[in-house]
Amino acid sequence: MQINGKYILIHVLGCLAFLTFPIVFSPDSGDVQRLIHADFFQRDFSVTVLLLLFFYANYYYFTPRFYIPKKYFIYAVIILICYLVIMLLPELLMDHGPKPRGLHGFRPPRRFPLFFLLNHNFLQFLIVLIFSLLLKIRERLKQTETEKANAELSYLKAQINPHFLFNTLNSIYSLAILKNEKTADAVVKLSDMMRYVLNDSNANFVVLEKELNYISNYIELQRMRLTSNVKLTYVCEGSVIDKKIAPLVLIPFIENAFKHGVNSEENSAIDIHISISETELKLQVKNNCVSTNNNTLNKSGLGIENTRQRLNLLYPQNYTLNIIEKDSMFTVILVLNIHD
Repeated sequence: MQINGKYILIHVLGCLAFLTFPIVFSPDSGDVQRLIHADFFQRDFSVTVLLLLFFYANYYYFTPRFYIPKKYFIYAVIILICYLVIMLLPELLMDHGPKPRGLHGFRPPRRFPLFFLLNHNFLQFLIVLIFSLLLKIRERLKQTETEKANAELSYLKAQINPHFLFNTLNSIYSLAILKNEKTADAVVKLSDMMRYVLNDSNANFVVLEKELNYISNYIELQRMRLTSNVKLTYVCEGSVIDKKIAPLVLIPFIENAFKHGVNSEENSAIDIHISISETELKLQVKNNCVSTNNNTLNKSGLGIENTRQRLNLLYPQNYTLNIIEKDSMFTVILVLNIHD
């Protein structure tokens, strides 16, 4: 867990507030001199200090070491020992002054009635125990959820990235077969794309400019293999300065347009428009639904579904996604609340 100044300040203030309880609730709180020398206050304050130490011991050591691994018996024994120490140690260490002597000059032994174990300090101990236990369990559950989300993101990215590589290599292969002079340029663009995927896409968020460069390279690679039957429009407007985005969340929708909107034997159009404002990024992709010979519909659906899952993880309630198919036109509209 990362410890910052705010975290330390909260704990310091909490400890100070907890230590004031014996002062506030003491019947001698109005008389400082009498309060300091009162046996009841000295014992109560000592118990409070020990309870504070027990809170951190239980939070940082006992709970993660014994309770969470389900070593309940050992945990219960440790808690019982801590309780007895907290209740009895202040009594043993306190100086009660001269004691009345017995008939033979001996002081009577100090006795510990049962009510010492069942007084108001028992309720304090119980509250501290439950509070520290619940805090640690909550922290562990939150950590588990984070680890699960990271694992899901890694899995989804692992599914998406090879898909990009496969399609891009197909484009370059087509250029190489035709001995197109643009093949070398295409290889450079692919190199830039792979560098981005390998070096930057592992982060949850990246600089928006890098993501848009990746998209631009992808579109240019696709443009190289398109025929005159396909009208391709790409517009990106708005400032990218100091803005971030989750990597590889836009490209599946663009890729889908090239998969299902391009047929060399039919006239078709692909329109990609990205607009960026101070707080939002809007992606709109339109393409004709043309007949294709490759059976990629299921794979495309998987890619979009994976992207939707990533959006749910990284932009919970911070995005809208509309997919419309009407009059042989397929339209995707994605709006993200972008990070700045």
